[in-house]
Amino acid sequence: MRRFIALALCLFCASAWAAGPSKAYIMVAPPRQSQTQEQAVYGRIAQFLAQATGAPIRFRYTSNWLTYMDQVRQNSADIYFDGPSFIGWRIARWHDHAAVALSGHLKFVLVTKKSDHAPTKMSELVGRSVCAFSPPNLGTLTLDTSFTNPSRRPYIVVIHSFPEAARNIIDGNCVAALEPLPVFKHQNAKFPGRLQVAGTIPGLPNQAFSLSDRIPAALRQKIIAALLSPAGHAVTKPLRDMFGHKQLVRVHDAAYLPYRKLLNAMVGF
Repeated sequence: MRRFIALALCLFCASAWAAGPSKAYIMVAPPRQSQTQEQAVYGRIAQFLAQATGAPIRFRYTSNWLTYMDQVRQNSADIYFDGPSFIGWRIARWHDHAAVALSGHLKFVLVTKKSDHAPTKMSELVGRSVCAFSPPNLGTLTLDTSFTNPSRRPYIVVIHSFPEAARNIIDGNCVAALEPLPVFKHQNAKFPGRLQVAGTIPGLPNQAFSLSDRIPAALRQKIIAALLSPAGHAVTKPLRDMFGHKQLVRVHDAAYLPYRKLLNAMVGF
């Protein structure tokens, strides 16, 4: 009887192991939209990846940045879609793997009011007011790392939207803002002749999917192949449309690792 029970337990364990991990692989993304909106974008992608790979993959909504950053610090998720600062940090800290990114680069420009006396380079912003989102916004982190001396940094006027930044610049509440190039083009059309590009920031690697080292190598390759497949192209269309990019491309760790230092200003990183 004991032998029978032991054999049954062995068979049960073997079948459970063969069925794969009992715990799902978790996908997360920064809290930029409502739960319903993010579920429609990322939840759909997670469901597609589960079907395409046969692995238990599900999306977990994150409601705020503090929780999101804690997930990154604690290494509590397996598939992320976010920017180069987080990806580079996880590669260095947790040995994550950059996988598939939005095509092209993130291009930031220094936007000022159109004037002959406007600043033309970052060094001219010392002690002056700059409109910026609260960190860990990528533009704000990039701005922060441009000034290594704490006593010679700009004064940050916190904003909550790019239209708010444009209005503050025009009204003189801040002298500049660091914005993605497509945002400036939209603002320039809305406020013709009122704004100008005073300087540019070298392009950063684009937002990407990165994969935890906990995911087996074979499964990582399946996820990458699925995202780059015609079916993956179709299911990621809402994501690509959200950020204005036509396709996803394969990326590698070396492109993101240098940007790990952008998070140095954040507590816990």
